[in-house]
Amino acid sequence: MALLVLFLLSMVLALLAESLLLRMRMARDEAETVAVDSLSDSALEEAMAELALDPNYTGAPKHDFGGGTLQTKVQSLGPGLYDVTATATYGYRHRVVEAQVFRGGGGVTLRHWRRVPG
Repeated sequence: MALLVLFLLSMVLALLAESLLLRMRMARDEAETVAVDSLSDSALEEAMAELALDPNYTGAPKHDFGGGTLQTKVQSLGPGLYDVTATATYGYRHRVVEAQVFRGGGGVTLRHWRRVPG
Protein backbone atom coordinates (compact mmCIF):
# COMPACT_ATOMS: atom_id res chain seq x y z
CA MET A 1 0.00 0.00 0.00
CA ALA A 2 2.78 2.42 0.91
CA LEU A 3 4.53 1.68 -2.37
CA LEU A 4 1.38 2.53 -4.29
CA VAL A 5 1.07 5.86 -2.47
CA LEU A 6 4.73 6.67 -3.17
CA PHE A 7 4.30 5.74 -6.82
CA LEU A 8 1.20 7.94 -7.21
CA LEU A 9 2.90 10.81 -5.40
CA SER A 10 5.95 10.59 -7.66
CA MET A 11 3.70 10.58 -10.74
CA VAL A 12 1.87 13.70 -9.54
CA LEU A 13 5.17 15.46 -8.81
CA ALA A 14 6.56 14.52 -12.23
CA LEU A 15 3.47 15.94 -13.95
CA LEU A 16 3.72 19.11 -11.88
CA ALA A 17 7.41 19.51 -12.77
CA GLU A 18 6.64 19.07 -16.48
CA SER A 19 3.87 21.67 -16.27
CA LEU A 20 6.18 24.16 -14.55
CA LEU A 21 8.89 23.55 -17.13
CA LEU A 22 6.44 24.27 -19.93
CA ARG A 23 5.30 27.50 -18.26
CA MET A 24 8.89 28.62 -17.75
CA ARG A 25 9.68 27.99 -21.42
CA MET A 26 6.61 29.95 -22.52
CA ALA A 27 7.53 32.86 -20.23
CA ARG A 28 11.09 32.92 -21.61
CA ASP A 29 9.82 32.87 -25.20
CA GLU A 30 7.44 35.74 -24.46
CA ALA A 31 10.23 37.77 -22.82
CA GLU A 32 12.49 37.27 -25.86
CA THR A 33 9.67 38.32 -28.20
CA VAL A 34 9.08 41.50 -26.21
CA ALA A 35 12.82 42.22 -26.19
CA VAL A 36 13.25 41.83 -29.96
CA ASP A 37 10.14 43.96 -30.58
CA SER A 38 11.56 46.69 -28.36
CA LEU A 39 14.93 46.48 -30.08
CA SER A 40 13.39 46.84 -33.55
CA ASP A 41 11.48 49.91 -32.36
CA SER A 42 14.73 51.27 -30.91
CA ALA A 43 16.51 50.79 -34.23
CA LEU A 44 13.76 52.74 -35.99
CA GLU A 45 13.89 55.52 -33.39
CA GLU A 46 17.67 55.67 -33.71
CA ALA A 47 17.40 56.12 -37.48
CA MET A 48 14.72 58.81 -37.08
CA ALA A 49 16.89 60.71 -34.60
CA GLU A 50 19.87 60.57 -36.96
CA LEU A 51 17.67 61.74 -39.87
CA ALA A 52 16.60 64.72 -37.78
CA LEU A 53 20.25 65.72 -37.55
CA ASP A 54 21.40 64.75 -41.05
CA PRO A 55 19.17 64.54 -44.14
CA ASN A 56 21.88 62.48 -45.89
CA TYR A 57 21.92 59.74 -43.25
CA THR A 58 22.02 56.29 -44.90
CA GLY A 59 21.76 53.99 -41.88
CA ALA A 60 23.92 52.22 -39.33
CA PRO A 61 25.87 48.99 -39.63
CA LYS A 62 25.13 46.11 -37.29
CA HIS A 63 26.01 47.07 -33.72
CA ASP A 64 25.32 45.88 -30.18
CA PHE A 65 22.50 47.45 -28.21
CA GLY A 66 20.47 46.33 -25.19
CA GLY A 67 21.66 42.74 -25.20
CA GLY A 68 20.98 42.31 -28.91
CA THR A 69 22.04 43.84 -32.21
CA LEU A 70 20.57 46.59 -34.38
CA GLN A 71 21.05 47.57 -38.01
CA THR A 72 19.34 50.24 -40.10
CA LYS A 73 19.21 51.18 -43.76
CA VAL A 74 17.78 54.50 -44.92
CA GLN A 75 16.87 55.29 -48.50
CA SER A 76 15.74 58.70 -49.72
CA LEU A 77 12.54 58.63 -51.78
CA GLY A 78 12.43 62.32 -52.55
CA PRO A 79 12.56 65.66 -50.76
CA GLY A 80 12.07 64.89 -47.07
CA LEU A 81 10.68 61.36 -47.60
CA TYR A 82 12.64 58.27 -46.55
CA ASP A 83 12.25 54.49 -46.36
CA VAL A 84 13.80 53.01 -43.21
CA THR A 85 14.50 49.31 -42.74
CA ALA A 86 15.35 48.44 -39.14
CA THR A 87 16.63 44.99 -38.17
CA ALA A 88 16.96 43.68 -34.62
CA THR A 89 18.29 40.40 -33.29
CA TYR A 90 17.95 39.10 -29.74
CA GLY A 91 19.07 35.57 -28.98
CA TYR A 92 17.61 33.43 -31.74
CA ARG A 93 14.87 35.95 -32.51
CA HIS A 94 15.06 38.22 -35.55
CA ARG A 95 12.72 41.10 -36.39
CA VAL A 96 12.65 43.44 -39.41
CA VAL A 97 10.43 46.50 -39.64
CA GLU A 98 9.98 48.87 -42.54
CA ALA A 99 8.85 52.45 -42.12
CA GLN A 100 8.31 55.53 -44.18
CA VAL A 101 9.27 58.75 -42.46
CA PHE A 102 9.00 62.41 -43.37
CA ARG A 103 11.65 64.96 -42.44
CA GLY A 104 10.41 68.51 -42.37
CA GLY A 105 8.95 71.20 -40.19
CA GLY A 106 11.76 70.90 -37.67
CA GLY A 107 11.42 67.17 -37.02
CA VAL A 108 10.93 63.67 -38.35
CA THR A 109 7.47 62.12 -38.49
CA LEU A 110 6.57 58.48 -38.86
CA ARG A 111 4.09 58.08 -41.73
CA HIS A 112 3.86 54.32 -42.10
CA TRP A 113 5.22 51.31 -40.21
CA ARG A 114 4.98 47.56 -40.75
CA ARG A 115 6.61 44.40 -39.49
CA VAL A 116 8.14 42.31 -42.27
CA PRO A 117 6.78 38.74 -42.00
CA GLY A 118 9.23 35.95 -41.42
